[in-house]
Amino acid sequence: MNSAALKYRLGSFLLLSEISLPELEAEPLAADSAAGLDASDTEAVSIRIGPVPERIEGIVANESRWWASRTEYLQRIPGVANFLVRNGREILVEPAANASAEEIRAYLLSPIFSALCHQAGMYSLHASAVRVGNGVVAFLGNTRAGKSTLAAGLAQRGYSVIADDICLLDTRARDGEKNADSGLTRVVPVAPALKLWRSALDHLGTSLADLPRVVRHEEKYRLKLSDALPIRLPLLQIFFLEWNSANDSEADSDSNAPLAIVPVEGVEAITRLMEFTHCDYLMKATGRQTGNFLLCGRILREARAYNLRRPRNFALLDHTLNALEDHFAEIPR
Repeated sequence: MNSAALKYRLGSFLLLSEISLPELEAEPLAADSAAGLDASDTEAVSIRIGPVPERIEGIVANESRWWASRTEYLQRIPGVANFLVRNGREILVEPAANASAEEIRAYLLSPIFSALCHQAGMYSLHASAVRVGNGVVAFLGNTRAGKSTLAAGLAQRGYSVIADDICLLDTRARDGEKNADSGLTRVVPVAPALKLWRSALDHLGTSLADLPRVVRHEEKYRLKLSDALPIRLPLLQIFFLEWNSANDSEADSDSNAPLAIVPVEGVEAITRLMEFTHCDYLMKATGRQTGNFLLCGRILREARAYNLRRPRNFALLDHTLNALEDHFAEIPR
C-alpha cells in the first residue's frame, strides 16, 4: 500500500490512487495536486483507502457478496477487501487484516474496474484482443477458455495485444460523423499484462523467473507487455471460444486435429455477444439492457462473428494459431 497518491493511465481513465499499482506505469503527483482531481478530466478516477459502508441505498440487484444501485456498487471479498465504486469516478478500498496486496490489486484491476466502466456508461467485453492490420480481433470466452493463451501465442508471432480479459469499447461518434450509429466501434487499448496459467507459460517457453503471481495461492502469473498502442482501432472480428468435443489425444498430428472456424449470425450472435458483456447481470437492473442489445447489434453489423472450436491440447496450440493466421490473411489490410 502507498498513502501517497500516484497517477496512472488505464484505458480511457486517469487513476489517482492511494494504492500502488506496479502493474501500471506511474508518475508521482505533486503534493498540491494529490488532494483531488482536475475537474476538466471527465474520465478521472480516485482510488482511496478507507472504511466502506455496511450497505448502500437504492439496491436494484444483489447476491451474497455484492450489492448494486444505479450509482454505487459494493463488493465484499472475505480475507481480501471491501470495495465501493461510486458514479464511475471513485473507488474506495477497505483492506482486510493481513490482506495480500497482490490479491487486492487483482480484484481492483479486473472485476472492480469492469464495474467502474459500467458505471461510467462504457461497455466492455469479456475478451482478449490483438491487432490485425488496421483493426482488432477479439477472443470471447469464460474463465479458462484460453483467451489469454491465444493472445500470448499470437504476440509471440508479432501481433500487438490490445486487451486481456477486459476489452473496452469506444462507442462514441468520430469527428465528422453525425451520430454514434455511423462509423466503427473502436477498441480502447487496455492491456498492461497478460494473465497466464503456468501450464500455458511452460508451453510458450516463457520463464517464470521474476513473473509476479496474480494471487499468491494460484499458479497464474502476470506477463508484462510492451506499451499498449495509443490509438483506438476498429473491432473487425470476434471469436467465441469453444473446446472441441472430440478426443484431442487421438489427434496425432496437426493435419488431423479437430478445429473449425464457423460463422455465427443473427439472433444467436447477438445473444452470445450480450452474454460476454461485462456486468451483463446489471444491465437490466440499471436500465441498460436495451442499450446493450442495440450496441451488440451495431457491433455485429460492423464485425464478423465466428465460433472457434479447437482442441484442448497445448501440443496443438500452434495448429490453432496457424489456422487463425490463415483466417486473418483474408481480412483487408
